[in-house]
Amino acid sequence: MTDLSSGLNYSEKDRKEFLENGWWNDDTPNKWVDRWASERPEAVAALSMDKTLTYRNVRESADSFAAGLLGLGFKKGDVIGFQLPNIPEILVAYLGIQAIGAVPSLMHIPYRATELEPLLNHVEAKGVVCLAASEAYDAPATFEGLKNSCPSLETIIVIGGDAPDGAASYADLLLSEPVEITDPPTVDDPGMVCFTSGTSSAPKAVVHPYRTLCASARHGADDMGYGQDDMVMCAPSFTHAFGVMITLSAIAAGSASPMMPVYTPPALAEILRYTKSTILCCGPAHVMAGKAAGLWDAEYTESLKYIFMGGAMCTEEVMNTIEDSCPNGKAMQVWGMTETLMPILLPLDASFDDRKAFLGTPPIGHEVRSVDEDGSILEANEEGELEIRGPFLLSNYYFNNKANESSFTEDGWFKTGDMVMIDENDRVNMTGRVKDVINRGGIKINPLDIEVLLDDRPDVIQSAVVPMPDELLGERACLFLVMAPEQTLTLDDVRDYLESKGIMKTKWPERLEIIDAMPITATRKVIKGKLVELL
Repeated sequence: MTDLSSGLNYSEKDRKEFLENGWWNDDTPNKWVDRWASERPEAVAALSMDKTLTYRNVRESADSFAAGLLGLGFKKGDVIGFQLPNIPEILVAYLGIQAIGAVPSLMHIPYRATELEPLLNHVEAKGVVCLAASEAYDAPATFEGLKNSCPSLETIIVIGGDAPDGAASYADLLLSEPVEITDPPTVDDPGMVCFTSGTSSAPKAVVHPYRTLCASARHGADDMGYGQDDMVMCAPSFTHAFGVMITLSAIAAGSASPMMPVYTPPALAEILRYTKSTILCCGPAHVMAGKAAGLWDAEYTESLKYIFMGGAMCTEEVMNTIEDSCPNGKAMQVWGMTETLMPILLPLDASFDDRKAFLGTPPIGHEVRSVDEDGSILEANEEGELEIRGPFLLSNYYFNNKANESSFTEDGWFKTGDMVMIDENDRVNMTGRVKDVINRGGIKINPLDIEVLLDDRPDVIQSAVVPMPDELLGERACLFLVMAPEQTLTLDDVRDYLESKGIMKTKWPERLEIIDAMPITATRKVIKGKLVELL
């Protein structure tokens, strides 16, 4: 049987420091729901265009779902795969799983059998929760077909329609009479297992205990300004760390969470208008896609106070677009990873110039530093790899010694893989990704230097610079572009533009490919490995 607690090897020194300073406490998401269901039972917890759940609804349904899980034979420590879109029922299922001490394992919505099989086997999932079959995807049949190659997988629970033979119905489980949980989870137990989005490599399993989950969620609620009257809309999927942490922060604050099952620019615009969302968390691509569709103006955005962007680099154009089109809203950046959850952002009263220039500062309890290729600590404002440590971080990857050896320093810092500059006040400015840097005969090319300039052009929707092999120089730069309708560029056009912007010739792209759409992750981050495969 899987023992995810082996992925929770926090040192006694760290545990003592985190507890004594109050960065860790005894919170769990279910305790937060208990509080709001008692104090504000009719307050909205989650809503979509066709369904609303109050905190009382969520509490009662999660209790029944938990009882149903026990009736199916699930117990504390079991891993239950979780592949659902953003629908109100997702809170009920997630909380019900955690209530019995089982562990939700979040799996991205686009994944199919090939991607799901190694994940299910890695954590030895005993069950999965998924949507009923649709024309686009028959999830129950997919998971049923995986039982032969995933020996631990026993039970499939289906939401939103009829369950096929051999599967359990979510609706039926909600009819279960709540029971006392005799062996509930402790705050040191695994609360969730996620997989990295893997833009260029195989996903890695990240186990977070309730301690880190709730520490990060409290920080998000406090530092992102959530209140009990807020509607906190998150565009990325709940099955991504960004999505789940935004939603848990909303629960911590007693806020409401609007839900959008499938992202399209019209769907996001309509849910913002329908719910009068006050806080939006999204990626920069969500904003620019809305703008391109003519659906990013005051008609849809006037209720927004804050727009937090993460998951990908945010250009000055995106920040300006938000400030210009949201009459009452501020554009903010937020940085996080599956491994670190969400520790870095600026104070809400930061100036617009600072909000454009910096991702933010680490919260209390966290330290950041920038190091060079040899691991030497750099001075302020020198570019290097971001390393971080603190109370929100994973302790190690689950059952992956190779990843642990390459991702942690001997003194316990986590290597993020992000290139940054950190100023004297610990303000972090991201400059790219370590793995994205192109080595052209000893000349290091940071793709972001090119991408930021091209993404600011009105005729370019999105750009990405990737390495292409070269026998003489090792690597050269290839530029991929997604163009605005009826627009085009030649390689000479691009070079002339970069020359006008002061970019040295040795950094210019030497090949141009125009494509219809970029391959992206759940947070709309470009999967550059997929682009390299096209060369």
